[in-house]
Amino acid sequence: MLPVPSFVAPRLLVLSLLCASALVLTGCPDEGVVCTSGLVVCDGACVDTRSDTAHCGACGTTCSSGEVCQDGACGCRAGTEFCNGACVDTATDVAHCGACGSACAAGQVCESGTCREGCSEGLLRCSGACVDGQSDALHCGACGNVCPDAQSCRSGRCTYDVVAACFTNGQLVGLQAGTDQLGPRREFGAGIQALASWDGFVLGADMTNGKLLQAPGGNLGALVEEDSLGVVSGSPNDILVDPPHVYVIDSVNNTLQVLRRDGPSHGNGLGLRTVGQLNLGPNTSPQALARFGDLLYIPLFGTGSSNFQHGNAVARVDISDPTQPRKVDTLSLTGLDLKPFDGTGSMPLPFSVTATRTHVYVALTNLNPANDYRPNGPGMLARIDPATGAVSAIDLGQERCLNAGYVEAVGDQLVVACIGEAIYDTANGYIATSVRSTGLVLVKNDVPVASYALNPGCQPGAPGCLLSVASRFAVSRGAVYLADTNAGRVFVVEVGDGTLTERRGYSTPTAKGPALEACPVDPRRPVSNAIDVTALH
Repeated sequence: MLPVPSFVAPRLLVLSLLCASALVLTGCPDEGVVCTSGLVVCDGACVDTRSDTAHCGACGTTCSSGEVCQDGACGCRAGTEFCNGACVDTATDVAHCGACGSACAAGQVCESGTCREGCSEGLLRCSGACVDGQSDALHCGACGNVCPDAQSCRSGRCTYDVVAACFTNGQLVGLQAGTDQLGPRREFGAGIQALASWDGFVLGADMTNGKLLQAPGGNLGALVEEDSLGVVSGSPNDILVDPPHVYVIDSVNNTLQVLRRDGPSHGNGLGLRTVGQLNLGPNTSPQALARFGDLLYIPLFGTGSSNFQHGNAVARVDISDPTQPRKVDTLSLTGLDLKPFDGTGSMPLPFSVTATRTHVYVALTNLNPANDYRPNGPGMLARIDPATGAVSAIDLGQERCLNAGYVEAVGDQLVVACIGEAIYDTANGYIATSVRSTGLVLVKNDVPVASYALNPGCQPGAPGCLLSVASRFAVSRGAVYLADTNAGRVFVVEVGDGTLTERRGYSTPTAKGPALEACPVDPRRPVSNAIDVTALH
């Protein structure tokens, strides 16, 4: 039997380490509450003192209204400033209208930093402040409803803009787009390895329990609904939200599961229930899914035990009736020129997929199973013409991309995350000891036009230096939030017309700050696996 691919093995081994550690910890009930990495016990609960406004820096240290907690210190939230001992929004504060100390006359209101006699139509009047209750974090949905920590106000509801899953630590962490501030990490699930969002809720595919879990976008530690995904030993590894349906792919059970939103009678979240299922066949190992018209495009990776004869392809599934998904055909990828480095021994091994208005694009890892699954050709995309089924290849360039792992359409461009060629220390929890050609590639008009190389911010090989390995990403407000599957970081890269510009990272001196330490490294485990990121919609 061929070995497990190097980019998949860390997920499985990390899960084993996580379960083993959990057994050890839960065997000591006399110690009381035991928290996962980065959390401490405050009032009998596990909290993140680095970013929890109720326990900022230490248990019981509470930030004032309008403040957020970052790195264990209280400070004014974005869009406010410190005036006379309080954080205020000078755009709406009647006592500090336009500037600190600039008070409006009695009976006037403050709108957009200007004193007025009354508020414009559609705005809320809150004690002299004219605010948009749909977007104002200090008056979200109603006067005086302040959004906690680093949350935004969206459609009158407090929520994070982006959520990352910390697989190793069993946590979710929210981020605010634009400011790139972190909310407190919350314990959730027992092995979340894929995320999605819908109508203010976060959906997490729990690999350990074989369930689809739901949490409110503003309260990530609260389980409000769960749905079975079948066999516990499965691996639900991609979620597609397509209202009123949710599609979940499982790479071990080889299944596509269809759930439909039926309302509160089925739960306190979205109210989902299973309405259809399709088995894609033994040893197909489906990895992801995207919709084009009435068809789902599903990359089939295949398995080493079957010599990948049922993989290296893309299945097309008709969902014109989602309760009766039907496999239409399979598009082979084996005829593509993969440009192998040694002239032979490379397989496409598709890993991700996205759809644009005209085509479907599949990320090809381009590996050699006979050589420990090392890249044996440049990272590539397969371009599928839905009308004819014709498939062509796009070379992403070996110097900037090896092992193309994730692709997503951003406007009329494609962003590809390249896992790279990583060498793992199998005796030390699969920690990456060397990595090359990992990062992002931007594709426009089917041509690579820009790239971004991940930099760990330390000297490789130096004590304590954890290398970075690109994983999945989400796009919010024009920026890519890229997960690091080795060191638990999130890198932030802005996407322009043909450009990639680092905002949070270590590659350019113009970056606004370092990569975000989203998922803390547990001293008991060598890696921190930030496995997926989703933007809330």
